[in-house]
Amino acid sequence: MKNLIFMLLALILIVSCSSDDNNNENNYYNLDTDVIFTVKDSNGNDMLNPNNQNAYLSDNIKIYYVKADGGSEEIYYPNLSSPRNFRIITPEDSQENIYAFQLFPNTYVMEDAITYIEWNNTETDTIKTNYRYGKNYTICDKIWYNNVNVWTENTEVNTGRIFEIIKN
Repeated sequence: MKNLIFMLLALILIVSCSSDDNNNENNYYNLDTDVIFTVKDSNGNDMLNPNNQNAYLSDNIKIYYVKADGGSEEIYYPNLSSPRNFRIITPEDSQENIYAFQLFPNTYVMEDAITYIEWNNTETDTIKTNYRYGKNYTICDKIWYNNVNVWTENTEVNTGRIFEIIKN
């Protein structure tokens, strides 16, 4: 009886395993689009540090995506860990001595996708992104900040999508 149970379990394992790589291709999707940047004022003060009296506070920041039809949508998904599609990276998180802004930009459009960052009631910046995409991936390959190209993918050297913004 023990041998029969063992043989049955072994048969189930053998039948359930497959070396068919085509089957496994559809089991994942690589969405690699996040953008990370630091924000400083013209004096070098960290504008994301909540101890700075002029800091951009996460509770006040809103993200908007421009859709293909030209309309925009405020992003808010309360069930996500980053409901407004951004997060502030603290020095404790990064082991660096500065705060950073991690944005999950617009992917509704693959070319010239526009994301607005409303820092407060008076300041809004534009992030434009382009993507390479295929059956199982979408990867950001260009970034513009207020119409200035700040990052372009170098497929030979992985530099990460990290840059610095200086606010006046």
